[in-house]
Amino acid sequence: MENSANRYVKVGNWIFEVKMVRAIRVEEYGKPYDAVAHMTFNGDEVYVDSQLSSSEQNLDRSDMDAFLDFAQMMEVNNFRYDRFQNGERRSRNIRLLEKQEVQPNIRLVK
Repeated sequence: MENSANRYVKVGNWIFEVKMVRAIRVEEYGKPYDAVAHMTFNGDEVYVDSQLSSSEQNLDRSDMDAFLDFAQMMEVNNFRYDRFQNGERRSRNIRLLEKQEVQPNIRLVK
């Protein structure tokens, strides 16, 4: 896949803007999926409206990394979501930074 995506597409006199995305966790489109998330874009931020997974496989760090990578591809600055843990709602806002190329750590030794 490409490293960036455009949130706006012009067709004729219309501009179409991506405002909502449904993400599914599956190896191949059209196959049964085991998790779904809905994301809403507003300005320079994205909010994860809902997350649902089958009882066998909960969402994990690799899922969050995929969400964050997608948010960066869509060129947003803030990633927000709410999560219920132990019956309590926890809100989180992650400020996204431009991905920097990793510089090798080189030092001269005698």
